[in-house]
Amino acid sequence: MSERKIRLLYIVVDYLSTLCGVIAFAFVRYSWVDMLHNQYDGFGHFLTSKGSLLTMGLFPLFMLGVYYLSGFYVTVINKSRAKELISTLCSLGIGSVAFFMVVLLNDVLPRRISNYELLFILYDCLFVTVYLSRLSLTTVLLSISRVRYGNERLIYIGRAGMSENHSRSIVAPGREISGVFYLDDEKVRSIGDDWDSWSASLKKTFSGTDFDGFFVSLPVGDPELGLKVLGGLYVYEKPIYVSADDYRLLTSKVVYDNLFSEPLMDISRSELSDAVVSMKRASDVLCSIVGLLLTMPVVVSLAIAVKLTSRGPAFYSQERIGYHRKPFRLYKLRSMVVDAEAEGPSLSESDDPRVTPIGRFMRKYRLDELPNLWNVLKGDMSLVGPRPEREFYLSKIRRVAPYCTLLHQVRPGLTSLGMVKFGYASSVDEMVARLKYDLIYIQNLSLSLDLKILFYTIRTVVRGEGK
Repeated sequence: MSERKIRLLYIVVDYLSTLCGVIAFAFVRYSWVDMLHNQYDGFGHFLTSKGSLLTMGLFPLFMLGVYYLSGFYVTVINKSRAKELISTLCSLGIGSVAFFMVVLLNDVLPRRISNYELLFILYDCLFVTVYLSRLSLTTVLLSISRVRYGNERLIYIGRAGMSENHSRSIVAPGREISGVFYLDDEKVRSIGDDWDSWSASLKKTFSGTDFDGFFVSLPVGDPELGLKVLGGLYVYEKPIYVSADDYRLLTSKVVYDNLFSEPLMDISRSELSDAVVSMKRASDVLCSIVGLLLTMPVVVSLAIAVKLTSRGPAFYSQERIGYHRKPFRLYKLRSMVVDAEAEGPSLSESDDPRVTPIGRFMRKYRLDELPNLWNVLKGDMSLVGPRPEREFYLSKIRRVAPYCTLLHQVRPGLTSLGMVKFGYASSVDEMVARLKYDLIYIQNLSLSLDLKILFYTIRTVVRGEGK
């Protein structure tokens, strides 16, 4: 079963179990509160009343939003049942308090303490139905996975002769090495600086192989080769594990919460918790929708101005490399003449003659990037993250700074720390200089840092300090 189907299954189970919890609470509430007996002719009449139907219609949907923001639907394969319990306890606590404040707080009961007792009863009803449903589903999925696939299967990638030691160190309950890819000298010499050949070579090696992730042993004394390998693995969108020592070399930071095996760090994704990942994505969607609606008159006016002042379309798209090295189309208002890159890719410079008069105005206030909000809404980008580049320039950057591979752990952004601290780059050397700020951003990812970057970006736009 695919990850998307499993996620949908959890959503359906959560909705139905939450609805069952609400119905169970309604039954307890009707049975316990005597005054309700005088208002309704039986529990069926109470359950079909306008207030009860409104509650059953809206509250489960509200709780799905709470579950999403808690990060419960981010990781749905091989879920940790301990984390599942904690997530359920916290989510239901928030939902119960919200229900209490909206519905129960104004109940006229003989004893005020009865309101709080009802709050705990609601929490208990939801916990029994929701958590038992989640626990049952997770247990069944884990059992099916182990029966069908056995342990988590990892492909070892490293120098020949090293796999045996590493196999002993990472083998643990639920994990095994199912294949190897040796980085021997002959392969290294044959590939040389051709980074894309790694992906092709790996794809050919692993075609038809069923596996769950990678374990990479970074070559000692050759970090560039290790980063080259990592860059070829992102496209598989599977976990990429490295040892704690190698992870420290890459990020100078180790977070360890697995008590049953060697501390392996997954560098295929950022260190953000699932809850923060969900909240970041939710804020991206909300802000992009609001931004698109508010700026639509501005974008339409600028598009008309572009069409009237220069030959060619008002908008243009360009392929950029995004999350896990997946290409996507970036949309912008056209600020240059239509044949600006007739002789090949070329970065813009100060007083670039290719920039149109209206384009110069848009770039000053970064208005040409307003259509990027559509990319944010689609999920190609985030509001804040490393700025996406074209593969043409990424190939040049990788030769100078192989660690740029690490940028693909997160979605690229409409704005970034690099844009705030450095600005636009007009050469590969300037791109490399800006790169360090994007790496610092990834190592310090947080919602508060995103807010700071957005604040300074807005200040830059208002002041007209864009290029």
